Amino acid sequence: MTWMIIIAILLILFCIIIVTKVKVQTMYRHRKDDDLLEVKVYVWWIRVYTFSAPVIKLDDDSFSLEVEEEQQIGPTESKKKGRITPQIVVEKLRLLRDFLDHVVGLHKIIKRFLKKVKVHNFEWHSGIGVADAAYTAQLTGVVWSLKGAIVGVLSKYMRFQQMPKLSVDPHFQMMITHTNLSCMISFRIGQAMIAGLMLLKHWRRRPKFKQSHSVEENM
Repeated sequence: MTWMIIIAILLILFCIIIVTKVKVQTMYRHRKDDDLLEVKVYVWWIRVYTFSAPVIKLDDDSFSLEVEEEQQIGPTESKKKGRITPQIVVEKLRLLRDFLDHVVGLHKIIKRFLKKVKVHNFEWHSGIGVADAAYTAQLTGVVWSLKGAIVGVLSKYMRFQQMPKLSVDPHFQMMITHTNLSCMISFRIGQAMIAGLMLLKHWRRRPKFKQSHSVEENM
């Protein structure tokens, strides 16, 4: 009788986990030398993970990004400084290519999962100016087209709950670039688990990936 109760409780907990909704809030801000990338993950109303990169600078000598990262998982916080070099980017792209080559029907699996993802809000506001009215007007049109194309692709694969809010403000008499992007999506843990199982099922053979770090840590 005790085992039946335990099994019943475990089944109930499993069902709760399956239907539990995960919300991911992403925000990116750029204004001159001030950059901030922040990602927050919520389960129910509890924030379970936070990633923040408050400082992102370009090193002109090595063409690498200097990043200060802050992560919080539950009550545990960690901070580190590092670099994202061109070599690391190339290595990550190679690993991504290998991954894409070794999963059969990857596009269908991802498409099926993204159809379950809800986009609760999507706002992308930018300002641009190159101190020349003609060039600023042309660049503004290009940025508008780029934003429209990106939102068009996203809306094809995900379910937008409301119309995206986009804007591009031209500044004809000054040199300026700034942007604010915020987005919140949600999906159920069960849907992510199914997508993960499908990836494992369609994994043809495991390639010999080399270990690499996304960021070169400064000691």
